Amino acid sequence: MDQLGELINDKTSEELHYLATRHNWDNGVKVLQRITESSACSEATALELFWLAQPQDFQQYKLDITLKDEYQNEVFVLLKIILRNYPDSFYQKTAIQFDPAPFYENELTVPDWIFQKTNGEDSYIYYEEDEIEDWFDTDWKSNIQRAESAIELFNIAWFMDEPEQAALILEHPLCDKGIAVLVFWRLYNECAVYTETNGKLKEIIQDILNNAYPEVLSYDPKTDEKVDYKNTKIVWEIPEIFRKAV
Repeated sequence: MDQLGELINDKTSEELHYLATRHNWDNGVKVLQRITESSACSEATALELFWLAQPQDFQQYKLDITLKDEYQNEVFVLLKIILRNYPDSFYQKTAIQFDPAPFYENELTVPDWIFQKTNGEDSYIYYEEDEIEDWFDTDWKSNIQRAESAIELFNIAWFMDEPEQAALILEHPLCDKGIAVLVFWRLYNECAVYTETNGKLKEIIQDILNNAYPEVLSYDPKTDEKVDYKNTKIVWEIPEIFRKAV
């Protein structure tokens, strides 16, 4: 029996959980692969390892390929082991518990349509950055609220970089679909560090789907130099069973 086999063999579900949750991933993940191949492994252990492996980062790869990076491929193999075994009730039901919600509740899927040009009149920028850079929070609020046209609100939105500014713009009665999409991308690129950003991005997507904004101005994210986005195609979905607590 090899060294990993000796480490894993005859361990209880609780002992395997202890090993798995205290393992340093920088030392490789082969031991975690062996744990998830063991019939003594608990559902909670397998589920926790699945989410710790950050499956969202691997959804762009077909499940039948081998990744060139050795470490990344080890993690990918770990995910594939769990994807194969977990839905088949391979793992032990034990008193060990795990709730994956914190790993996916802020998960954001960017729909293809929000990266497309919106319909409406041509938009243009007439504000200068040096006009905006000295604005205080009170200036942002008053200037947004006093905006008298969609194009004026669009120009203000062009320079926004705070979630509070986004909220005020989206609440303005002149906010249209083009402005909402612009705000989406400013939040996506300029405000990623804020914990509330993903929630606000989801709200914008849902509001646009619900036709909350009229189509007044045209805006094209693909020609906006401030938009940094790589449209990665998802080739496999995370089964719903992996989102349920055990």
